[in-house]
Amino acid sequence: MLLKISSIEELQEVFKYSNRYSKRELENLINKPFTDIFIFQTEEKIKGFSVLWKFFPEVELHWIEIFKPCRGKGLGKTFMEELLNHYRSRGFEKLLLEVSETNLPALGLYKNFSPKVIGKRKNYYPNGSDALLLEIPLKGCKSS
Repeated sequence: MLLKISSIEELQEVFKYSNRYSKRELENLINKPFTDIFIFQTEEKIKGFSVLWKFFPEVELHWIEIFKPCRGKGLGKTFMEELLNHYRSRGFEKLLLEVSETNLPALGLYKNFSPKVIGKRKNYYPNGSDALLLEIPLKGCKSS
């Protein structure tokens, strides 16, 4: 289940499993009108979270994470499907994201959603890998 976050108190569980953002960073993002933060939960337990930036008719996936204890169970695909359907139902036309060309788990996940490579940023990441810029269409099709 996808739950939209509106206060930092709702993210306390996230800080137990992820160090991607500090509390201060997320407090700042929550207050931005272009930012959506979601937690993903099943059986009343938080399994991951995401941060997206909305610039209608596009939405940019800034971060998605399934927590380590929950990985390898297909939850990333379910989480992405729910995110895509959420924005599709609100009239967004495409989701944009960037991913390291060496991040094979993420690339495997995104492959499920027919991404189109629309660009590349050379040596973008600290390890020297390139960032692939991907676009996932939201119009005209529905994820299962």
